Order: sequence, then structure tokens, then C-alpha cells
Amino acid sequence: MGSPTDTDQSQHHASDLPLTARDFPSFYNSLLGLRFPIDVAQVLELRFILNHAADMFVRRHTAIDDDRQFRDAVKAAIDSFGIKNDRHRDRLVGILTMIRDLHTAHLVNSKVAELKLRSALAEIRAARLQAIRHGLYSLIATIFAGLTWLGVGDPGWTIKLLTLGLAYMTWEAFHSIPALDREPEVLVPALNEVLRIRIESVNWKRLIHKLALLLGHKQISGVTVFPLDSHTTAAETSALYH
Repeated sequence: MGSPTDTDQSQHHASDLPLTARDFPSFYNSLLGLRFPIDVAQVLELRFILNHAADMFVRRHTAIDDDRQFRDAVKAAIDSFGIKNDRHRDRLVGILTMIRDLHTAHLVNSKVAELKLRSALAEIRAARLQAIRHGLYSLIATIFAGLTWLGVGDPGWTIKLLTLGLAYMTWEAFHSIPALDREPEVLVPALNEVLRIRIESVNWKRLIHKLALLLGHKQISGVTVFPLDSHTTAAETSALYH
């Protein structure tokens, strides 16, 4: 069991994080990183967040048929933890179904963000190649125009303007390359961050274990979820066991 400092660092204040698809990775990792015992107030807050979010999820999705295969698998996993109380089982199934929904939305959002960033990087590479190609063509044309300028005793304004115009096009094409090279400096780290925080799959067994302990649906010998001391109020004690 970790020290108080280790516990605080592993939790990252999970109770401060909202249950949304955008913030799912932070909440999921914080929840799985919980090291008991944790503060009573945080236990109560986490229970409120999970129960309230699950209730709101049920109301939003009453018209959608449940995925029976998923729910059957979850129920079997819950059974393996020895949770027999029907009310506790139903609550866990509801919370886990909500988490599956958030995870699915998180994956969709993550894939969309990845595709957009990869597309932007591909466009930058194409624009860079095009700038180099146009710069080389303009440079060659500038050289020929310059030679024509020098080879004619009295070149007209047409040759002079053409040479200057081609020279400007050459400068503009090559001048744009450094700016294009700087854009990936922002996009590549953003892509790496999208890939880094992506949760490809949920560790359902470990998640059920953490939730069962956190919600008070399961007690394990030697594991204290929250410390009870003289500072714990009667209201908090009552809430923890109901």
C-alpha cells in the first residue's frame, strides 16, 4: 500500500474530473490508479459523480436497446467477484454501460482527431514538395530570362519585367518552405498526444474491482477503502454504508 504522497499522485484528483468523452482518459486512468485508503470526502464525491452520471445516462438512452452480450459478460464478471446483492449488481451494470458508452465516444473522437492531424501533415508535405517544384521551375526560367537579358544589347521592358517577375516567384516559393517546415512542430506533438492518451481497450476486470470497492459493494480483507477516525461525521458514516 503506497504512502499518502504516492496515493495523491496516482489519483490525480479523480473526483475533480467530469465524466465526458473528452475527459474519459483522465478519469479512467485516475480511477484505475486509485490506491486505497482514500479520503472519506473523496469517496463520497466519487460515488456521487458515478451514480449521478449513470442516472443521467439511463435517462438519455432509454430508447436505445441494451447490448445484451455486453451486459451478460459484465454480469458474469460481477458474479465472479462475489457480488450477489441485486441492487448493487444493477448499479454496477449501469455504471459500466455508461463507461462503455463514454469509451466508444472517446475512441471515435480520438480517431477523428488523428485523421484530421494526419491529413493536415500530408497536406503540408504536399505543399512543401509543390513549393520546391515551383521554386526550381521558376529558378530555371529566371536563369534563361537572365541570360536572354544579358545576351540582348538593348532588352525591352518585357524581358526585364519577365526576369524580375520570375526571380520574385523563385524567392516566394523557397521563402515559404521554412514556414511549412515549422507547422509540423505543432501538429506532430498534437498527434502524439492524441495517440498517447487514447484508451484502446478497457480493463473491465480491474475496473469492476475498483468500482466494487469504491461503491462499498465488496470488502476485501486487509484493504481499507477509507479511514474512519474522529473527524468523520455521522452523516458521512451513514452515507458511506448506504
